[in-house]
Amino acid sequence: MMKKKLSLIAAAVLLAASLTGCGIVKVVPIGEEGTYTGKAVFDSSAESSSDWSAVVEEITGEAQELAELMKGDGIGSDVAAVTGKAKIVEFNTETPKHFLLLEPEGCEGSTEFKMQAGGVYSGTAVRDVQTLKSFEDFTNQTDWSQYGKALNKEVDAQVVAPLALDESVAGKTVTFVGAAVASGDTVTITPVSLTIE
Repeated sequence: MMKKKLSLIAAAVLLAASLTGCGIVKVVPIGEEGTYTGKAVFDSSAESSSDWSAVVEEITGEAQELAELMKGDGIGSDVAAVTGKAKIVEFNTETPKHFLLLEPEGCEGSTEFKMQAGGVYSGTAVRDVQTLKSFEDFTNQTDWSQYGKALNKEVDAQVVAPLALDESVAGKTVTFVGAAVASGDTVTITPVSLTIE
């Protein structure tokens, strides 16, 4: 009886060992997953960089005069491609989200106009106003979100950083093209083109 129990225990141990799936594990270097799976890893930086010129061209072509837009229904709950001229009231760096406080030509009333200008960029206005690519062009929401963030990095690298903005821009005039969103009495513009004089 004891031998039979020992035989059953030994058989159970052997069965358990065979079911653990012990085998050879291949370690795949980060970034080379596609070589083994056949599926390329999404590169948001490469995607946004290759699209940037076309995105700027489209937004520039679709941009409406900000002053005219504000005289009508305003920005509303959507995002809008806008262009215009404005006096720079201040370059604000009090938070990581730097912005230019603007007085756009032809705009009156209590609306505050801000232009994102370095540091941390919020929102996905540039991504949302362009129509070259949509959510359906991406594998999932994460890739779509990363694409929006990567376009904001292009804004910083291609448009804002080269200007080396500082407090001396206050009082100057900026000519801009960008993507605008409204929240309450504030319109925030993410630029795709800026000239300061």
